[in-house]
Order: sequence, then C-alpha cells, then structure tokens
Amino acid sequence: MSIHRLDLDVAIYRDRVQVTHRPTDTFVDQRAEYPFSTERSIVGHARFLEDTMVRAIRKIIAEGGFSLRDPIARVVRCDGPLAEDERVIVEYSLRETGMRQVIFELEE
Repeated sequence: MSIHRLDLDVAIYRDRVQVTHRPTDTFVDQRAEYPFSTERSIVGHARFLEDTMVRAIRKIIAEGGFSLRDPIARVVRCDGPLAEDERVIVEYSLRETGMRQVIFELEE
C-alpha cells in the first residue's frame, strides 16, 4: 500500500461539498446533514460547514494509506463568488478539520 499526502480539492455548493483527493482522484459528494448555507450566504454557518467537511474527509481517508502530515486543501469551486467574510469562514472551517494549508484557487 502506498502512502499519499492528504491533498484535497474542495468545491462548495449550497449545503453540499465535493472533495477530490488529488493524487488518487478519489471523489466524495457530501450533502450537509445540518444546513450551512443561508439565504444570503453560501457558508453562513461555520460549524455546520466544518461538520460536512469532516464527513467528506472521513470517506476519503477510509481507504487508508494517507499521511496526515501537513494536509492541504485547495478551494477550487464555489456557487458564486465568496465575500471576504465567507472566505474567513471557509478557511476557519477547513483549518478546524485539520488542514494545515488552505489555498483559494477560485476563478473570479
């Protein structure tokens, strides 16, 4: 079994996240058990976004063979542009899941 770095692409949609592990192309489409979007914001509730992200990441690492040293998350897609306060929520939520580095690669 080979060991892979936890290197994720993250797409955020209304009450759903999609996470892809870059080295293996393992893909998870995770619906929010607790809605994190509001009428005004795609990421209105940081705690619920974090919960949804944790569920998606657990599915990816369930296969085994991952190094959890310096995990990285790249936010690559989102339903519409993210305001600065929304970026703060996304970064906070991803860091709370254990991501050491959060990079925004959104085309806006």
